[in-house]
Amino acid sequence: MESDAAVATTVEKVAGERLGVKAWDRPAIFRDVADAAVEADLPYWTVLVLSGAIATLGLAIDSSAVVIGAMLVAPLLAPLTGFTLALAVGDGRLAVQSGTVVVGSALAVVLVAALLTAALPFQTITLEISSRARPTILDLAVAVFSGVVAAVVTLARGHRLSAAIPGVAIAVALIPPLAVGGFAMAAGWRSDLIAGSLLLFGANLAGIVLSGVAVFLLVGMQRPDVVEAARGWHRDTITRGPAGWLTRLPPGRFLDVFGSPSKRILMVAAFTAVVAMPLTESLRQIAREARVRRAVDAAEATFEEPGTVSIVSRRLAFGPDRTQVYLRVATTRWHGPDDRHAFERAASAGAGEPVSLVLEELPVSTGDVDALTDLLQPQESGAPAPPPALPELLALARARVRDAATALPFPPGVRPVGVEIVASEAGELVRVGYLAAEPMGEQANQVLARALAQAMARTALRVEFVHVPAAARRLGAAGATPDSLAALLRRFPALRVELLAGEDVDSTEAATAADALREAGVSGEPPLVQRTPEPGLRVRLAPDERTGPPPLSG
Repeated sequence: MESDAAVATTVEKVAGERLGVKAWDRPAIFRDVADAAVEADLPYWTVLVLSGAIATLGLAIDSSAVVIGAMLVAPLLAPLTGFTLALAVGDGRLAVQSGTVVVGSALAVVLVAALLTAALPFQTITLEISSRARPTILDLAVAVFSGVVAAVVTLARGHRLSAAIPGVAIAVALIPPLAVGGFAMAAGWRSDLIAGSLLLFGANLAGIVLSGVAVFLLVGMQRPDVVEAARGWHRDTITRGPAGWLTRLPPGRFLDVFGSPSKRILMVAAFTAVVAMPLTESLRQIAREARVRRAVDAAEATFEEPGTVSIVSRRLAFGPDRTQVYLRVATTRWHGPDDRHAFERAASAGAGEPVSLVLEELPVSTGDVDALTDLLQPQESGAPAPPPALPELLALARARVRDAATALPFPPGVRPVGVEIVASEAGELVRVGYLAAEPMGEQANQVLARALAQAMARTALRVEFVHVPAAARRLGAAGATPDSLAALLRRFPALRVELLAGEDVDSTEAATAADALREAGVSGEPPLVQRTPEPGLRVRLAPDERTGPPPLSG
């Protein structure tokens, strides 16, 4: 025991010499700190309320400079340093008095922030606010270092380290998280922001007190001469306000030195450990999210194809052990299961956890993909071109409808064959004809209709899709008649009719059928009659490669 005491005395002596603290100076340090800690008069509360208001406005307008200004003028460091010293000395009365000031100050800042936020015409969650809603163990480390600096500056006294005092006020950062808590309470009781900001305040409090107590113990502020000075200070000082009232109550009168130094620091360390647990988990979650985002960024190369695919938006939903990615892409082609699986494999490998993909494809033309890419590039200013005349505008509009409709990414085996524009009192209707063996599903119709409306910048545009069967049909009343075929070709001139004659059909019968088609207005070029193994006369619709893009009618 004697050897331990000798070692402690030696450590105190060396630490005191390094920090410039003499044994005879320790009682005076206590008195100075205690006087400042309990001096919660009207000027103190006035400056505190104003600093809380400044911090709240700085958070609301997203100004870090204003928030820093609030930290510089906040007087909360003095009672907190007094509370820290009281724990080091074991002065129960000073701990209650200064702790009361700290708690009352925190409540006052939260109340001011809530009232001011309620009076604001907006409650936008700015970056300054959100950055204080997810504290990590790194914030606790900052608080620990800040507490060391605050204790060293306090012990230095005089003007040797006076230039560091503003920096200490900024590093401690007690006011902003309290202001965020008040803001969140008034802005719809945002429980996530409230919990995060108060956890940050608790981390700052725990780190500052823990390291401050350690520094004060290191220089011997728990020695009998300091304890006796504390008792004398309480006899000679009348503390006013709530702090004084509490210590004058019967329980407070008997408060004196409590616990040994080791027990007191263990008490603070236990509180710090409780605060550190959610902070550690928060850091782990942030690191996980950063890792997953990097993996998703790398996996997006699966879909990034200049001129073909452009990623419009991305959202990540983090589950307990897996992540779901919601990806919206503007594309000129459909992506199959292989593309999705390739993305999920690449993202899962990089993230170290399962990553699933929910892909929403917005069909667009190649020009639209290029336009999305160009939006990210700076545009050069130049003289505007003269506006086109009305006939040119109408022609451009019709051509735009045709190009947008024919550029839609139809499913495999589906080919556009024409576009119709119908104007009525109900509005414009665009009919898009397509050649396919089977009709497209309702979902494909809706996706393509939405894509065409977006391409035309007409969200209310009505779109219908007309299925033209590609399968061969019997020629005649039971199947396809020459008149119905001619009417269909007038609607969609990009089609041609092929006459299929079986081996049981002689040349005269085939020629008669061909003449009937010509008389009805069906063209016979390219070769109208084709011989097939199937019996009877049948007709089949096919794209007419000579006509170019499907024409537009209206």
